[in-house]
Amino acid sequence: MLLAQSALAGMSLDKMILYLDDVPNARDDVVVSNPDREPLYLQTEIFRVDNPGQENERVVPITDPKDYKLLVSPTRAIIPPGSQKRFRLMSVERDLAQEAVYRVTFKPVVGDITTKATGVKILVAYQALIFVQPRDGAYQLELAKEGEEWKLRNSGNINVEIRKLEFCRAETRCESIPLSGRIYPGAYKTLKLPQGKGYLKLNAYDGKESSEERLPV
Repeated sequence: MLLAQSALAGMSLDKMILYLDDVPNARDDVVVSNPDREPLYLQTEIFRVDNPGQENERVVPITDPKDYKLLVSPTRAIIPPGSQKRFRLMSVERDLAQEAVYRVTFKPVVGDITTKATGVKILVAYQALIFVQPRDGAYQLELAKEGEEWKLRNSGNINVEIRKLEFCRAETRCESIPLSGRIYPGAYKTLKLPQGKGYLKLNAYDGKESSEERLPV
């Protein structure tokens, strides 16, 4: 009797988020590892993210070569068992007014299952997030109250990742606010803050360095 057997097409990426500048020859590499005992058949797909972080966000597949502003080489590969393959990502974006956002999918495709049993291969794709940023890009955080809520808005031209957020009435009187994540240009996150005067203290990361920001409440 043949037994059904599942095989997970495993792989790993050495990085999932990349930051590139809009300068000539801006590039970075993603190394894909195949820990399995079977070859990994891999292909890539490029998507442009329009209006990221907003209600009208769209993820658009890039299929026409004339629309390519982010290049991936190679576009497909066979990675032997226990081996690695380096994929180069290069931007041809220039003179951006605001960062461009892309997603690149590294997708296994079906190869042979080397077993006499009935095979079911589970394919798990990974997606890398790529930011192409203006050379003089910067985020700009603003806090404003609307009704009973506060909005933390990014009016800059690159995204910022909020890693820690506190409401402080004084330097030694701070309480944690349960909010974190990325705020894209033109987007915002909604907050509920305690009553009273104070300031918002947060740790912000722009892709190059972390800094502490303080915004009056």
